[in-house]
Amino acid sequence: LTGEGSSVAAYHNGEVTIVAKCDPGNPFRVVQQIGAKRPIHATAVGKAIVAFLPPAERAALAAQLRFERYTAHTLVTRAAFDAELQRIRSAGYALDDEEHHEGIRCIAAPVFAYTGHAVASLCLVGPKVRMTRQKLRALREPLLGRAQSLSTALGGADDSAPRRTA
Repeated sequence: LTGEGSSVAAYHNGEVTIVAKCDPGNPFRVVQQIGAKRPIHATAVGKAIVAFLPPAERAALAAQLRFERYTAHTLVTRAAFDAELQRIRSAGYALDDEEHHEGIRCIAAPVFAYTGHAVASLCLVGPKVRMTRQKLRALREPLLGRAQSLSTALGGADDSAPRRTA
């Protein structure tokens, strides 16, 4: 529907893995591999999940992360990562603004299970030339709505997903 790639990433034992994807018809696109691991601190799919883990689990995971630099935009300190997770919890979605790969932007929303905690994330990803900040803003509400539908299908309560206040 968006003309961009989409994927679902799942969280298990401290790792985020792409488990489903839909490629756009556009020949200029982001390639995603099923089964590929994603760095939690440098991707929207990782941050969208981890931001909504139980606080003790989130803190333990963050303490173990190696904040490897992938681009000039990668979060490379625990303080910056914690601040970003706070922003994500407030906004209800995560962004990757060229943090994992130069020229690639992604927006992701958490998917909640019956536990009330995020177990996956749904993302839209594309090249920066098409994924402008204006387009990211336009994609936010449809993405959050679709993530809420997935959460409901997994038994997540209608009020388990965060709601944007701004």
